Amino acid sequence: MLRRDFVSKIIEQMVNAVARLLELNIEEPQKFADEFDELLQIYFRLKAEDLGLLLEKNEERDALLLDEKLKNYQIKLFIQAGFTFVYAQELPKAKLCVGIIRRIQQQHSHVFEFPSIENSKLNQELIELEALISESTH
Repeated sequence: MLRRDFVSKIIEQMVNAVARLLELNIEEPQKFADEFDELLQIYFRLKAEDLGLLLEKNEERDALLLDEKLKNYQIKLFIQAGFTFVYAQELPKAKLCVGIIRRIQQQHSHVFEFPSIENSKLNQELIELEALISESTH
């Protein structure tokens, strides 16, 4: 019971941190990158250089990364991070962000969600990110 309350509190804090991060203007990529790196360090205990570790199974990190309540926040966060990495010419990190998004989506693929404007927008942004990555690699 105590562990579940602790995890719930951390998830609540992370939602607030992600929401603040998403409010940053994408035209300030360095500020976003700095804040994103700080979020990775605080909640996942890794740096942006180690982003690929989020593709690997890890019970502690997965408790936050794959939490159903955080799903859309996480997807939006990694979409925005992907765009930031593309603009900074860091395509491998942008591709990792797409992989992380796919992992989050796969984890929740069994949960039915009614179509919503938010989900449609996230899917469209993900398509745009993937297209931008593809264009940048050619």
